[in-house]
Amino acid sequence: MIRSRALLFALLLLPLAACSGEEDGLLDPGVTVIDVALPVAGAVYRGTEAHAFPDQQVTLFCGRHGTFTASAAPPEVIGETVQSEYTAMFEGELVLEPPAVPSAVTYPLSVPARMAERITLSSVSGDTRTFDTELVTFELQGSVMPEGITVRESPDRASAGVTTVTALSGGQSRVETRYDVWLEISRDGGRTWHLADNAVRMTLEPR
Repeated sequence: MIRSRALLFALLLLPLAACSGEEDGLLDPGVTVIDVALPVAGAVYRGTEAHAFPDQQVTLFCGRHGTFTASAAPPEVIGETVQSEYTAMFEGELVLEPPAVPSAVTYPLSVPARMAERITLSSVSGDTRTFDTELVTFELQGSVMPEGITVRESPDRASAGVTTVTALSGGQSRVETRYDVWLEISRDGGRTWHLADNAVRMTLEPR
């Protein structure tokens, strides 16, 4: 048991060095664009830590997703809502620990994710528009996933966030987004689901 815990601790340390994003304060780093559409083409959402499912002996390390297949113009009237639906490529690592498997195994992932985000204009202050933004769909599944394992955004815990769009000179805009994403995992093909122990901050960054 001590050896297994030491191995998990070592695995946790290595991927976290590649994580980025701000925990508090400004939403930086963000991206600068001319035409504002969400999600921003050419950018990525990156996780700041790992999704941990201890009871299932599974950890999904701070992945990122980008290469969005579609985007939507944000609403222009306060209180108005639009929903952006798209597919993105998710990149990360899925680690299974005993007793789920005989010995720890790491699965590098590059898998399509079906996604949707709900965007509501909440306020306008000077050159900055602020949007309440919620990730309402996030589904990972496919042939590169371990057999029986699927991942989804929790239908019971809101993955809420905020987006700001600030007008800059020269017709450009600065877009900053962050979500606190709650995921669930199934190891039996979707018959039963298990909530992660923690939400993970996802931030919009240049690719």
